[in-house]
Amino acid sequence: MLKSYFISGLRNLLKQKGYSFIKIIGLAFGLAASMVIYLYIVEDLSYDTFHTHYARIVRVLTIDSAEGVSSKLVGVTQPRLAPAAEEELPEVVKSVRFTGGGRYDLSYHDKPLKCEAAFRVDPSVFEVFDFPIVDGATTGALDKPGSIVITQTLAKKIFGDESPIGKTVKLNQNTDLNVTAVLADLPKNSHLQFDLLHSLVPGQNEDGLRQALDTWQGIFCFSYLLLDKPANVAELNTKLKAISTKNNAYQFFTPVVQPLQDVHLQSKEILFETNANKSDVLNVYVLSTIAVLILILAAVNFMNLVTAKSAGRAKEVGMRKVIGAVRQQLIAQHLIESILVTCMAAVIAVAAVLVVVPLLNNAYQRFADVTVLLQPQSILILTALVLSVGILAGLYPAFILSSFKPILVLKGAFKNSEGGIRLRKVLVVLQFTISIALMVGTGIVYQQMRFIYTSDLGYSREQVITLQQNGQIVANASTLKNELLSKPAVISAGTSSARMGQQLGRTNIFPEGSVSAETNIISSIMVADENFIPTMGITIADGRNFSLDYDDSLSMIINEEMARFLKWNDPVGRKISLQSGATVNDLTTYTVVGIVKDFHFATIRHKLEPMFMLYNKDNASMAVKVKAENMKATIAFIEETWKKVNPGTTFEYAFLDEQFANLYRNEQAFANMFTHFTALAIIIAGLGLFALSAFTAEQRRKEIGIRKVLGASNASIFYKLSAEFVVLIAISFIIASMISYFVMSQWLKDFQYSISIGAGIFILAGASSILIALITISFQAVKAALSNPVDALRSE
Repeated sequence: MLKSYFISGLRNLLKQKGYSFIKIIGLAFGLAASMVIYLYIVEDLSYDTFHTHYARIVRVLTIDSAEGVSSKLVGVTQPRLAPAAEEELPEVVKSVRFTGGGRYDLSYHDKPLKCEAAFRVDPSVFEVFDFPIVDGATTGALDKPGSIVITQTLAKKIFGDESPIGKTVKLNQNTDLNVTAVLADLPKNSHLQFDLLHSLVPGQNEDGLRQALDTWQGIFCFSYLLLDKPANVAELNTKLKAISTKNNAYQFFTPVVQPLQDVHLQSKEILFETNANKSDVLNVYVLSTIAVLILILAAVNFMNLVTAKSAGRAKEVGMRKVIGAVRQQLIAQHLIESILVTCMAAVIAVAAVLVVVPLLNNAYQRFADVTVLLQPQSILILTALVLSVGILAGLYPAFILSSFKPILVLKGAFKNSEGGIRLRKVLVVLQFTISIALMVGTGIVYQQMRFIYTSDLGYSREQVITLQQNGQIVANASTLKNELLSKPAVISAGTSSARMGQQLGRTNIFPEGSVSAETNIISSIMVADENFIPTMGITIADGRNFSLDYDDSLSMIINEEMARFLKWNDPVGRKISLQSGATVNDLTTYTVVGIVKDFHFATIRHKLEPMFMLYNKDNASMAVKVKAENMKATIAFIEETWKKVNPGTTFEYAFLDEQFANLYRNEQAFANMFTHFTALAIIIAGLGLFALSAFTAEQRRKEIGIRKVLGASNASIFYKLSAEFVVLIAISFIIASMISYFVMSQWLKDFQYSISIGAGIFILAGASSILIALITISFQAVKAALSNPVDALRSE
């Protein structure tokens, strides 16, 4: 019996090749899109799960409740907090602290190279996290000062085929580091990404570090705790706050913990953290919704076509009933045929996913693993999905067709039921509601990304080359700058403590008139030379820039937001003090000599905050403004000059606009994914509408012939066939507009600075959907309008 059903199903597919192709391909597109999104969601949810104690690790954050900052949650803590928690709380099994996270300038046998990401870390790191050691000491690898462990990739880069164990490399050409172990390269789904771990145990000449690690007054360590069981977050927060208070830490610093499982997706508001490639749980929700919508769209498309063609099989059903088929057999036949089509679509979808995911990974800078589809859990989900779609798509025609009265069918009296026609209309509305909503969403995402890239940030990032200087190289910054300015292609060059887009450090400030002991005001701080502000095109609103004509060692420049925050109408000449000693009473006073117009020194994910600049001649980041012509020759000159001033060091440069774009690569990848899947949804809806319009034209063939005989024009026939679909799309537009406005309004709330949703995007989406529908329908409608009415009227 089953064999008969399968053979019958295959024959029907081959009999109607065009409809079969559209049914299978449309469903395959939907299944493939859902599988791809599923893989990316699995990727996001897989972060840090490779650690054995994943469920029992928390990181410690700090709520900075001081005035002056809007982004209160930061990823750094008091250095002494984590060890104290391990000593005092029985539930804390082990603690580990990280510092740094930046580049290291290394050399081996006078061969310079850069380590992209290095941390100083407590020796307990391997007791908390699972970073497998593949060579060297398996215990105590970081117990001694100056010891380092490196990844396999970095070991290969430095030592080639030599064994790195026991060898010494130099940091900044003057500090010896001893390689004690080699780590396996880190999984991409680790929120901690590094090439080198350097022992946080202070050396003989690191008394400053030793004192800093014992302080309760500042915050600069990334701290993690391994617990004896999954965290009771509220209870642990209370205990950490009690420890902090007991040790006289600043009251405006409140420690809180975050489970490791939340780090990747629940950290969008956190500043000063080690979280590489962090995403947003909202993106997961949005992508999940898109996957479900596309799957519904494909399934609806499939159901619509199956339902529309069901009348064409009425005589077949009538004959089967006459020769003895019972209703259960007819239902089973149609369900098996539906499942057969779904299985074919699933096979095509899996093949498409295997081909397309590597390409999408490259485009989105992601690392979804297609082998996830081969895991038992995924196979079960896919099987359940295929069966569910197949059964749901086949239920309506199965029950309707199996209920036909054979005598009416064989007499030719059977027609499509009013219920079937209404169902198809509802399904068309659902299809285009989803498509229009996705189009509106895509438009809003595109507008927001365009807003990010084109907003006036208060500085110029075009034709600006950035150079990072570390260690002893910083002392040569003025020499390098002067050498570069000797070439006409270099317009200007200036240095600062951080390049634009990097989060600035923060410090307490004591404005004149405030009471030091009671003032808790924190501000962002940047150090710059006299050329930095003009190089970056930042505008002086009042006062002056730093200048070699003055002694600016105790001068300060503030931004407009700082003046607003302090309620200073005339800030130039006012005083702000900074703590320069061990206690809050050890202050150094600076005079405000200038005000700059507000500029976004970090990303526009966060609200612009008060900041100030201090003067220093040589700083770690250099910005070089160059002419656009002969860029290749200019870069070659900069490299030659670098090597002349800094012999034996590596030269690396970047364009500021490219670094700026990289800050938003996750948002851009999300926007690209949204756009691609929306385009796919429109294609699926278009395929369904094409087939449905063809069916409608066929069903109304005699009506069209009669209308033409009675004098109807081709245009009126085209209108008659198209109007019904346009009305349905108009209904879809109204529903989709309300839904998409609400959803995208919520999405935009994640941005401190965002576009306003205007009517234009809705009008464009509605007009586009109608245009797509008319183009899709027009082929069948024109074909019907131009057909010879005699052919329609004489056929029976």
